[in-house]
Amino acid sequence: MLYHAIKFYDLDRDSLTIEIELPGVYHNDYHYKIRVQEKYYSARFISRNRYDHDVFFELTDHVLEEQMEYIEFLNTHGIPFMRPKSTSMSKRFAEIIWHGVDYRFLLFDWIEGKHITHCTESVSFKFGKIARKFHDVSFNYNCTLPKESYIVGSMKMISILEKVLLTANITDLNQSLLQEYIILAKEKIDCAYTSKLEFIMQSDLNPLNILWDNEENIVGVVDFEHIGYTDRIEGLAWLIKWYSRTKGIESHDVSPELTASLLLGYSAKGFLRQEERTRLSSLLWITGCLNWGFVNKTLKILENGDQNHLAGHLTIFRERGLKLSSLISE
Repeated sequence: MLYHAIKFYDLDRDSLTIEIELPGVYHNDYHYKIRVQEKYYSARFISRNRYDHDVFFELTDHVLEEQMEYIEFLNTHGIPFMRPKSTSMSKRFAEIIWHGVDYRFLLFDWIEGKHITHCTESVSFKFGKIARKFHDVSFNYNCTLPKESYIVGSMKMISILEKVLLTANITDLNQSLLQEYIILAKEKIDCAYTSKLEFIMQSDLNPLNILWDNEENIVGVVDFEHIGYTDRIEGLAWLIKWYSRTKGIESHDVSPELTASLLLGYSAKGFLRQEERTRLSSLLWITGCLNWGFVNKTLKILENGDQNHLAGHLTIFRERGLKLSSLISE
């Protein structure tokens, strides 16, 4: 598949070597580190059929074009983003069909670095600085991608849970527990809602998309498929959730000190007024307790009829919500 895809570029495909197939790739996509003519590249196959729901926007050819253009903009404004390589026909990606599956193939210069998932005050502060620079650079950037609050996606997740709950074969107690959780989630959504949204082009800046050198300097951002408009405060909630973790990306342990360090690096004091802090606290609950990870795990428990695990599952996420909400003092 890679040998076929490389033919669309001004590269000697006979010198192609696959260094590694990178793990943790979802949505029927593939990601490789490859070497061609003694140079390293990030090679990505993006499927056209990525989701079986409508919670996230579709990654159409038009969206990909807009994302690549934005990446080029970031690279010319001092943001260490991944650098795309155009095809021999000066296109931003190649289209291939492999075993009946339609892919878009993208090639980027490989960025060497490491992930830091156990955050420290220094890491959170430094990330806060680059995140603020990222947002400031992007503030006046305009494109045709849709501007939609994350709350819209949250309501779609609520609808998915409510629909499944109607037909779920579970005890009255579990039915009541899940219904109470849904009511709590709706309350958080109401508190997080505002009509005064400040949309900025952003990317998924979670720790697995950020590369650091050995001196803890950020040397690369390696996400593009999540680029789109996000409200500044909603985006900030996700950054706090990710960079307040002390024990890794899967951990629910978070630190108010790390949150303070990130906000200090971000220079949030200048615009984070009381009403934004109240809203941010509810958004933090939503990022951790009404994300696709929670919804997907809940659906699997219900589909498997795993009565004994539902209560514990909901308790874990209720406790997580309390920790996340308390990171921001109102």
